[in-house]
Amino acid sequence: MEAIMQSVSLVKYSKSTDSLKQAIELCDGFSKLKPGDKVLIKPNLVAWDELFPPAPYGVFTTTRMVEDLIIILKEYGCNDITIGEGSVEVKKGVGTMAAFAGLGYTDLASHYGVKLVDFNESKSEKCSIDASTHLMIAKEALECDFFINFPVLKTHGQTKISLGLKNLKGCLKASSKKLCHHPQLNLEYCFPFVADYVKPELTIIDGIYALEKGALHFGNAYKKDIIIASTDILAADIIGAKVMGYEPSDIAHFVTYATRHNKSLVLSDYAVKGEKLEDHIQPLKWDWSWTADNTGPGAFAKMGIQGVALPKYDDTLCSGCSPIANMCNILVMSAFKGQPLPKVEILNGKKMQARPGYDKTVLLGNCIIKANKNNPTIKESVEVKGCPPNFDDVVKALKTCGLEVNEMAYLGYMKQQSEKYNGKEGYDPLYYRASS
Repeated sequence: MEAIMQSVSLVKYSKSTDSLKQAIELCDGFSKLKPGDKVLIKPNLVAWDELFPPAPYGVFTTTRMVEDLIIILKEYGCNDITIGEGSVEVKKGVGTMAAFAGLGYTDLASHYGVKLVDFNESKSEKCSIDASTHLMIAKEALECDFFINFPVLKTHGQTKISLGLKNLKGCLKASSKKLCHHPQLNLEYCFPFVADYVKPELTIIDGIYALEKGALHFGNAYKKDIIIASTDILAADIIGAKVMGYEPSDIAHFVTYATRHNKSLVLSDYAVKGEKLEDHIQPLKWDWSWTADNTGPGAFAKMGIQGVALPKYDDTLCSGCSPIANMCNILVMSAFKGQPLPKVEILNGKKMQARPGYDKTVLLGNCIIKANKNNPTIKESVEVKGCPPNFDDVVKALKTCGLEVNEMAYLGYMKQQSEKYNGKEGYDPLYYRASS
């Protein structure tokens, strides 16, 4: 294990640059930074929806804190600053640049003279996991002088938590993001390799808000007002995990990374500077409940829904199709009128296999269609092609199966989710706008 105890800052956030400066100073975060260095900032801007902008709290790195960082960097003498991200394009044409615009990053770029880069459109470099498996990483992430990793304090429905290590997955090309979800690979084994190549000099965890049952806005956000920072990505992640009530040894991708780099997962091997850790621990749930027979989310059982089966997602479900799976939950509930629904099974991801006893099997996306090709269990297949499939095609497929879904119910749900914090104390949309 490492002989030198790594420092981790834990600082209360205030609406000025002072708290972020303190967090950086306590962990000696700029020890390797030189004025004039080419700096890259990697926030977490998961995905965007222009029709129903996601409630941003705990989902996206706060624009205001990124602005504070830019101000601090410029005061330090750094003027070559790039903000880079590779948001998931859930809808065609609505990706990273839409997220930049919707969250005020475009205004930051204009006002402070920083560059914005969409990693999905960048040139990339092949980086190896092993002799046969390679990840394509955006060149800007590899060629900068000083990489600042800027994730959010949140849980995740597949990896329990999403902090510094998980945030670096956004540096991958879309094809490599999908590869991490390959059925023959392990998601939490794959993405930590990005840190071997990108090697962030500083990780700052934005804890103004913490998200429960993330990584998107369908979970619950809590006001936390903390900043965690370290020059060691694992150290920052360990403290972030503890704040949310998780033991580092219970996080598979921590174990993967720590084992490969001979690092400790023992809390006492890290020096927390600033606030007392125990004063900020708030256990947050990461998982959604599912029925005992794996036919749908817990809400299905509460409503008494029978007939339809929507098995729980697994780690092969990538970020593109994840919203589609959630959409189907809502649509199926909209079709329920108190009587058993048609015997339909709805599958997603890359490895689910159709089960016997269903009259029709809906296959959502190209991957699951391929996985169930020539499956003898399927009586009648209803394929919804796409990567990911689009909303209209999903609705059409469900109706073909005799499910009288109400698309307006889903749109109403999305509107409610988009607006659920409006007017609530502590949930200030100005955190996601540039102050300039």
